[in-house]
Amino acid sequence: MERRRGKIAFFGPMTNPESISLPIYGKIARFRVDRELGTTHFGCDLSICHGACCTMPAEAGAPILESEIAELERVLPIVRKYLSEDSLATIANEGVWRRERDGSLTIPAIRGRDCIFVTYDSPSSGAERNSKHPGRGPVTEQTAYCAIEKAYRAGEIEGFPKPMSCHLFPIRIYPTGENTFEIVYEEISECKGGRKRGKSERIPLLDFLHSPLVRALGPERVGRLRKAVLSE
Repeated sequence: MERRRGKIAFFGPMTNPESISLPIYGKIARFRVDRELGTTHFGCDLSICHGACCTMPAEAGAPILESEIAELERVLPIVRKYLSEDSLATIANEGVWRRERDGSLTIPAIRGRDCIFVTYDSPSSGAERNSKHPGRGPVTEQTAYCAIEKAYRAGEIEGFPKPMSCHLFPIRIYPTGENTFEIVYEEISECKGGRKRGKSERIPLLDFLHSPLVRALGPERVGRLRKAVLSE
């Protein structure tokens, strides 16, 4: 996975933290911000990537927050009907989260690829779609979706559209110390369709991901982030 960073901007604690709700990050958190967030155009194009961010080969699955463990366990009974036999078997063996050697928390993946919460737009499983060419990606036009988001959009669950790291991607928020974080744009080859669409339709990355950014940071901080990366 290729990672690119631009120049760094910086903003700190909120001036009036009691005025809005911050469900993810504390009131005194400080952030370093990749200025590339302000110059990048992006808009997911599922017709090109087929949901590749849910199925990328990796040593670990999507990172999650400690507070999201209870949410994953809460929604599991509702989303089970959308999951493949492979997903359910992996959940039975590993659960819906795991702690990595570095202490970080992740969602288990099926044989180092599909997220356990992935669902497809046809009945075939992830194993079937890769059986002819293991490790080389989809061999059909199936598209991967997040089962949690599917249930959320259908009104079957409330308050948790999907894990924060998935909702924000290709923006990442990394801890760098106590109450300090870095917000960066990650460029990966699987998202080339999103970059092409963003450029052709002139969709700023910060506009495309406005909703998850507000969910993560709160509206005041998103405004300050935009000001930090868009100022010359």
